[in-house]
Amino acid sequence: MSKIFILGMSPLPFENDRKVYGTGIRTWQFILPLLEKGHEVCVCNYAIPSAYPDDFESMFQKDFTYSGNQKNWQSFEYNILKKDDFENIGLISEILKGFRPDCMIGCTFYPSCTASKLLDPLKTKNIPFWADLFGHVMAEAQARAYIDEDDSCLFHYWNSEYNIISGADIFSCVSSRQQYALIGELGAIGRLNKHTSGYEFTDLIPCGLPPVEYEYKKNVFRGKDNIGKKDFVVLWTGGYNTWTDVDTLFVGVTEAMKKNPKIKFVSTGGEIPEQDLKTYPRFLSMIDNSPFRDRFLMKGWVPGEDVPDYYLEANVGINIDKDIYEVRLGSKNRILDWFRAGLCVLSSNVCELTDIIEKEKIGYTFKPHDHEDLSRKLIYLADNINEANRTAIAGKRYAMANFNFEKTTEKLQKWVINPSFAPDKGKEKKLFFGREEAVRNLERITAGQKKMIEERDKRISELEGIVKKGLIYRTYNYFRIARRKLFG
Repeated sequence: MSKIFILGMSPLPFENDRKVYGTGIRTWQFILPLLEKGHEVCVCNYAIPSAYPDDFESMFQKDFTYSGNQKNWQSFEYNILKKDDFENIGLISEILKGFRPDCMIGCTFYPSCTASKLLDPLKTKNIPFWADLFGHVMAEAQARAYIDEDDSCLFHYWNSEYNIISGADIFSCVSSRQQYALIGELGAIGRLNKHTSGYEFTDLIPCGLPPVEYEYKKNVFRGKDNIGKKDFVVLWTGGYNTWTDVDTLFVGVTEAMKKNPKIKFVSTGGEIPEQDLKTYPRFLSMIDNSPFRDRFLMKGWVPGEDVPDYYLEANVGINIDKDIYEVRLGSKNRILDWFRAGLCVLSSNVCELTDIIEKEKIGYTFKPHDHEDLSRKLIYLADNINEANRTAIAGKRYAMANFNFEKTTEKLQKWVINPSFAPDKGKEKKLFFGREEAVRNLERITAGQKKMIEERDKRISELEGIVKKGLIYRTYNYFRIARRKLFG
């Protein structure tokens, strides 16, 4: 068995915290299969501030025990670190060196960035590093720049991305589309070179779901809050991020409400302080000014342990994305949660996962930015609840078979048994120029261009002599050109 050092994000989904983000689910997707295979694991996770109390202090737990289904108890070192500690490279280096791992894994972008900084300060030899890029960060940066109307974030994102992709040995992505985007980045920084020809830099690890059934624990909205037991409930869960198309969502839902009084909208989740503070408040403002505001139940963030009850009382889970690169290259954890609960899925068709939904007929999709198509689909589903229920069952069956933690991480599990460096580890990369080398290279290019210009001017002068001068001068210039051709 291997000793594996993991940097990721907390809270993990089994923790009873008010907010559980996709990054925490992703981290657990990596950790759990490794624990179940008997590997020794040390975890250092960043505590997402909005999910923890303001006075939260870092927790260092040598023997944390996860009970799962009360059958298989798993013990591992679990450190939950606030920002200052998570970015304290000296502190994490000491934990890493004390653990003496065989390899290191960064789960999602921010932890992978921190992990990339651990390789240089180590006094001992470097260890193989697997970086999980949970979505394409430069596309995320573009979406954020648009919302903020400010491009200043782009350098920060690219600088962090560069640190990761220039140092990691292998990468995982959430979609095959993202894999190709990453390969393009690797080529741009010189890692598609003679050493790595034929080497598989990337692996596909789609969003996953644990093989555990949700249990219905309590009534959360049916029969109260103006929602009848026979109403058709459209459920939103999770954050309203930069990619959320609240304009199409609001118009499409209200148009459907006009035609069917049984349609109600329930939302858990809200703004994301670390990323987007504008989208959710704007959606609330639209609802406040709507004649249908009493048919929107906006619960905000609710305790994580209560969220499954919302899944199990709703009729359809709705996901709606802008048609932008961030979404096209990414995936959707919340859709996997709905599949797991046996909840019918309705989503704009933008990402690879929604393409699968459309192809396999395990849910319903509508055109992005098309509120009329969304409205039509909502009215159809409200009028055909039995069909929607059958589709939900098919969706759950497909997802549990193809997106479970074990299946999605098969290649990762093989890699940790015999972790290895990328073939270009420690090799010179010709595209990596220091400032001085870049200047020298520019000077060589300039000198070459100057010589070409001088040669061109000389030839023009000779040709002019041939055309304009008399016979003697033309004969002389012919001999000059011939002599240069023969003797250089």
